[in-house]
Amino acid sequence: MNMYPQPTYRITEPTSDCMQVQAWSSYPLQFGGQRKYPWQDQMAVELRSALVRLTVSGTSVIAGDYLSTDPARCDVENQLFTNLGTSCFPAAVQSIRFERGTGPPPPVPAPITAVGRHLYYYRYHSRADWQWWQPDTILARWHRITRSLPDDGSARPVWLAMKLAIATGEIDPVGPALPAGTPFGIRITVHAAPRGPHRVATISESVIDGTIAAFHQAPGAPEAVTVAAALARKIPSMTAADLEALVTKNPPTPLFPRHPFIVRGPYIQISPDDEHCIAGQVTITHDTSSQHSQLSGEIFTLRPATPSNTSPTSS
Repeated sequence: MNMYPQPTYRITEPTSDCMQVQAWSSYPLQFGGQRKYPWQDQMAVELRSALVRLTVSGTSVIAGDYLSTDPARCDVENQLFTNLGTSCFPAAVQSIRFERGTGPPPPVPAPITAVGRHLYYYRYHSRADWQWWQPDTILARWHRITRSLPDDGSARPVWLAMKLAIATGEIDPVGPALPAGTPFGIRITVHAAPRGPHRVATISESVIDGTIAAFHQAPGAPEAVTVAAALARKIPSMTAADLEALVTKNPPTPLFPRHPFIVRGPYIQISPDDEHCIAGQVTITHDTSSQHSQLSGEIFTLRPATPSNTSPTSS
């Protein structure tokens, strides 16, 4: 229930003349179970209902745009897809695209109550390319890296596949290292095995996090021992000693300056520098007969797109 005198968010549904979903909110939409206000759950429900009406046939792509008056960095993919709930997006969608725009959000079509200090804007559509950014310098590229560890919902299977590929020289040389805080983009194709994965929105966060984490600076001793021991509890197919060797193996030029692991007792989390990934795409293709899915992709710096393409259209 919304206890404010007027709505704290606005949502516009797609029409035959404007096939997009837009939402304005006075507080960011957080992940389910972590939301600060009860009205955020209702906002998620209404967004789900609107997205059902979004026609994506012929493209099988949903693109998400995020803008805010808050300049703070955030995980853009989470803001647009994971936090809303991956089941909100049609199963037919085989590719998701996300982007953080520049400039202020479009005007709200009707007043909303200010909860925080900033305005947050979400738009979903099927545009064929990014609107604010274009790829510039390729920092890393890889092709059909095998992911043999079964998907467990975490970033570990992709991280392991990418680290093994780095260790065996399957990743094209990377570099230069990104200065701290530099925005970047990523494109990943998951060549799905016959058994899956099948829903791109379900895997996008773990695929992105696992990939980016593989290009971080390795932890030093004795921290690497702690990380390897925690990983061994989650990856029983490898010994702690083998994992330690992998954990301490740096890419030729680490793109990110800190290691991506958070360890608290038996608990380990992979937490990469994804808040600076402001443009990305994850696509599932069904073009392999292998029993294991494969990964292709690239990480790159960004340059601004041409000004004529950088204004979102408000309905």
